[in-house]
This record gives sequence, structure tokens and C-alpha cells, in this order.
Amino acid sequence: MDKWIGSNPMKAEADSYANLVESLHAVIFSIDLSSETMDTELARLEADFGELVYSELIHMLCHLRFEPHEAREHWERIKDHRVFMQQRLGTPVNLLVALVSYFVEVNRQLENPKLIELKVFEETEQSAYRDALTGLCNYRYFQEHLEREVLRSERYGQPLSLLMIDIDDFKLYNDTHGHDAGNDALARLAVLLSGCLRKVDVLARFGGEEFVAIMPATPKTGAFLVAERARRKVEEHEFVCGDTANPQQLTVSIGVATHPADARSAAILIRKADRALYLAKSRGKNRVQNHAESRRSFSRVQVAVDGSFQLLAGDTYPLTTIDISEGGVGFLVDRNLPVGSLIGIHLQLPGSDREIASSGRVVRVEEKARGRYETAIQLVDVSTEDRILLTRYIQGNEPATDEDEPITPTQVEEGTT
Repeated sequence: MDKWIGSNPMKAEADSYANLVESLHAVIFSIDLSSETMDTELARLEADFGELVYSELIHMLCHLRFEPHEAREHWERIKDHRVFMQQRLGTPVNLLVALVSYFVEVNRQLENPKLIELKVFEETEQSAYRDALTGLCNYRYFQEHLEREVLRSERYGQPLSLLMIDIDDFKLYNDTHGHDAGNDALARLAVLLSGCLRKVDVLARFGGEEFVAIMPATPKTGAFLVAERARRKVEEHEFVCGDTANPQQLTVSIGVATHPADARSAAILIRKADRALYLAKSRGKNRVQNHAESRRSFSRVQVAVDGSFQLLAGDTYPLTTIDISEGGVGFLVDRNLPVGSLIGIHLQLPGSDREIASSGRVVRVEEKARGRYETAIQLVDVSTEDRILLTRYIQGNEPATDEDEPITPTQVEEGTT
């Protein structure tokens, strides 16, 4: 396991959640729900995962979602309701039957429940969310899961990264070797990409030759490392094309975007990852591109922010900005700073008690009046906390745009190449 993953406490929490879901599946499908063993297993899981056990359990059984403490209270009432039903009916009552009766007759969360055998329901649900060719999650599941993960990221203050992956020149490969070879390559690529991800990550087929990976509790630096590892793995793999003696090579381009630094909603996160992917393609393909690096000029707002800059010699001078972006700052100063020189910069954003401190490289100097120079610097060393603060400030001062329109896999037919 990569060092960045092993040392990330937020990743450990995400893995713990995945382990809980797997454990609950094992309990539900291996234990008789009319058996008292259920209580013993749930008590064991509660000792490891807390009251979240009951929130996930109830959601699995009837698709109702409650906060952990509320779910724990409901579960105790369900057990009491089960005892009441057994006394009235004079026969053992399955916990699932008691649960449905409780939410229909007592708590009235369900109006017209449909009873179905759990394993049959699980298989039916999985088939509705699976891509038939690759066996991965499909676009429908990806949409729903990303929305949930964005909400979870907001709730727990964790970063959430999204990889947008596209096979380079796949139409040429398909036309040259045939659709069967193309389908085989898609299925093989799904296996290769899955091998680079954790259990808690979700890999889905976005459409055609595009894939997406949702990476909870993962900062952009970690997502970039995983994406680069996946890119190399695909590049080094030999794809066998039917009876062709010579194996073929394929490459992928990958765009990376992270919530909340790059976007605050699922729709915009997809759009930002797609923009990064587009730039990766335009810069030669077979590369990974972070969204923060994917624009020639970042979203820029014209604001006057007080601050200071410091030369390497140690002298500090006041400044007031002309404009600010996520990647740089423009300001007027009374000295001609050499292009390429490094300076330290400090900004006090309005409404924040935190001062942003960064290094910057001078990239442009233009004399506007005698002794007054408009200077632009590129930020080169910004902490994650300062980057998020700066991004939020810029987004709060940007004019409204149409970026909330979601991207859909148009002009792509599911299951075909």
C-alpha cells in the first residue's frame, strides 16, 4: 500500500466504513433473521463501528436512512415490536417481518412496502447498476453514489477525489482490430484499473471508452499518485487482439478533480475532472492532469486585498492586490521586481481571521506609471488549507455561471464500442 494511503487517517475511516458494509452483508445473508444470533453479531459489530451499524443495517433492509443514534433507537423499538408480535401471534417472527410491520404500522415510514427475498433483491439491484460488458458499476450507479459521497464529504470534512479516465485513440484501435477486440480491451482495462484502487473506491463505466473512479477520503495529491500508477499499468500492458500474433498497446489520459477545493457539487466536480481530462488529451495524451493545473488562467476575480510581500533579502513591503486567482496574484508595487525571482507573499482575506502565506514566482512586470509596476506572480507553495480558503473566497466573488449543468455521456451507447 502506498505511503500516502497508509498514513492518512481519513482513508482509515473510509476503509472502516467499507469493512462495516461488508460485515453487515455477511451477517444479513448468513444468519437466520429469526435467530437470536443476530443480536450477538450486531453487538460485536457495534463494539467495532459504533451506532453507524444500525444506520447502515436499516438502510440495507428497507432503504430508509437515519442518523446513527436515531437508527439505534429505531432498532431497539423494532426488537420490542418483534417481541410484541410473537406474543400476539404465538409464533416466532422474523426480524425483517417485524421491521416492515414497525415502519408500516408503528413509525409509518413506509406506505406500500413490497416484500421480496433479500438475495433476489440484491441480485436484481446489482444487475440494474452493473455494466454488462465490463462488470463495473454503470453510469446510473455512479451518479447516485457520487451524490452520496459528496454529502458525506461535506458532513465529515473529508476530501473526495474523482478520476475521469479515457482510452487514447480508441476509435482507431476499434476500427483496426474490430469491435470484439475493442470489447475485450474494455473488459481488460476494467480489471487493470480496479487493481489500482482500494475496496472503498468505486470504479464505473461512464460511457463508451470512458471510466470514472470515486475516491473517498482522498486528497488531490493521493489521487494523482493513484492515477499515475494506473496510467503506467495500462501503458505497460500488452493487449491481445484475437488471432493477432503481435500484442497491442493502449494508453489512457486521466483528469483529476477534488471536492471541495475544485467544486462544491457533484455536477461541477464531474465537469472539472472532465476539463482536466480534456487538457491531458490536448497536451499529448497518455498523461495525468490535475484540475488545479488544467487552466491557462484560473478563475480570476478583481478584488483589493491588503497584504505584504517579502524579498529574499528579508525586507517586507505592503501591497494591495488588483486581482486574485487560485494560481496567482496581481498587484501594483513601487519597485521593478525581476521576472523569475521568488518572493514571499502574505494576504489577509476579508472575512477570515487566517492569513494566507505562500511563495510566488514573478511571471510578468509592466510599468503603469513612473515608478509604479503592475506585477503578476504565480503561487508555487500553498498549503492545502490555504488553497481551500483561497478557492472558497474566489468562488464567493465569481459571477454566476452555467457550470451547474451536469455532464452526461451523450453520443455514447452503453455496452457498445
